Amino acid sequence: MIVISGLIPDLGGEAEVKKDKKQDIIVQFSYDNTLEEIDGAMKSFQMKFSGKRWKIMIAAYALLTAAALTFGIFFATNPISWLALVVCGYGLVYTVTDKKRMRNKTINALKNMPPEDYTATVYADKIEIETVIKSEDNATESDDSDTENIPPLKSTFLFGQDLLDFEENKESLLLIAARRQIYCFPKRCLDKEQQDKLRNILETKLDTAF
Repeated sequence: MIVISGLIPDLGGEAEVKKDKKQDIIVQFSYDNTLEEIDGAMKSFQMKFSGKRWKIMIAAYALLTAAALTFGIFFATNPISWLALVVCGYGLVYTVTDKKRMRNKTINALKNMPPEDYTATVYADKIEIETVIKSEDNATESDDSDTENIPPLKSTFLFGQDLLDFEENKESLLLIAARRQIYCFPKRCLDKEQQDKLRNILETKLDTAF
């Protein structure tokens, strides 16, 4: 039998690659998210990417409300002036409470969803996040047998290629993907060394400018 070495997998090389890949892991940790942490993450996201526009809209409605109020004082008998005041005042209140209302809507939807566990693995050139959807605590064994198991979902983000942003608040370190997805890494789930490593690579690899 003739064996062409080029067609035989180099098992030693594979083992070395796997070993190198394992050594490339900068930090790895498991975590979950509370509703309070999710709310804080969404608030940080809103302030980072829509805070300026939100403030401009509030200022505009405030000016319109002041103008309508002034018009109503000078033309108190004109019903249009008071109608304008009501409309502008409603717009101001609606805009001021818009962010909180959106967060409450999301939180209420999450309350009815099964809990999730995550494992994040950070390499020098990427970060992988594995999501495991847990079964409901009150599910019976018969229910579990009839329910199809959901395999873990893995998301991979490449530093320097994917649109990523880093943000930090009091409770968590945040990875923002494509400016529409938030991955919340709670500080309670990481020790100080893990926090420092994660913060350092995210600050180094990602552009934190607006």
